[in-house]
Amino acid sequence: MDTRQRRPRVERVSRSTLVFEQLNPWVMFTYYVVTIACSMVFLHPIFLLVELLLVICVDFVAHTGKQMLMVLEGSLFMTAFIMILNPLVNNRGTHVIWTFGGTIITAESIFYGFMMALSLIIVLLTFLSYNKVLTSQKFMYLFSRISPKLTLLTMITLRFVPLFISRLKNISQAQKIRGIAVTKGNSRQRGLGVVKMMQVLLIQSFTDALQTADSMSARGYGSGKRSSYQRYRFSTRDFVSLAWYLPLTGLCFYAASRGIGRMTVYPSLGTIALTPTGWLVLLGVVLLFSFPLILEAWEWLWWNLLRS
Repeated sequence: MDTRQRRPRVERVSRSTLVFEQLNPWVMFTYYVVTIACSMVFLHPIFLLVELLLVICVDFVAHTGKQMLMVLEGSLFMTAFIMILNPLVNNRGTHVIWTFGGTIITAESIFYGFMMALSLIIVLLTFLSYNKVLTSQKFMYLFSRISPKLTLLTMITLRFVPLFISRLKNISQAQKIRGIAVTKGNSRQRGLGVVKMMQVLLIQSFTDALQTADSMSARGYGSGKRSSYQRYRFSTRDFVSLAWYLPLTGLCFYAASRGIGRMTVYPSLGTIALTPTGWLVLLGVVLLFSFPLILEAWEWLWWNLLRS
């Protein structure tokens, strides 16, 4: 009989939440504000492509892969639309590609439309993980004391679109069971089907809105200062995170104000190559965007160290 003691086997408990979600809501909100601001400030194809790749990684880690694929599929059409529309309304630039009917198509306007489309896609993908991480309770905790009515209105507005789409899918499935489908029949029958679906959707939305208003009134909402059910306190990890994140953000935006990380488009396309300082700023932007990934990687390394 083997009398040697065996080390108990350690199994890692699967987590559905991210380490990033365990931070203070102000830290998470700061990350998303900086991420969206960087996508609008650093208008350079290399910066935008790297930011897009990092945002995709963050969405993948946040378990929003299905929504991310839907956004990426729709972004192909959006990118083409912006690249076509911008040259039609903006004739600036020195490199003329085509002229028709008095309209001048320049390479600068097409390239600028491409960068605008990339920036918009990054913002859309950022909101996927934002909706997953910053819940309504956390959002109310952040701004309810500053402006309760505006905070509630913003939260309802952000929640309206996904709720509207979810209800529309449920109504469409119920209508299909009744034999009413908007994809079958002639144009008149499909139009009537859409009208009936929208009628049911609007009635349901108004009814739920009235019930929500009555419930809030019965609970005394707005009668006094609102308190938060869940308290979020700053921990050591929160202070350490902000201690390096905020100074790095300030340095990156200072570099952007000096023209670093911004490609000259008008009146003529500039060089796409980055200077050594530009590469350093790009490294800083990578660290800013990778903040959730860094936390997850640190958690994984720490766990494996404990196991060993």
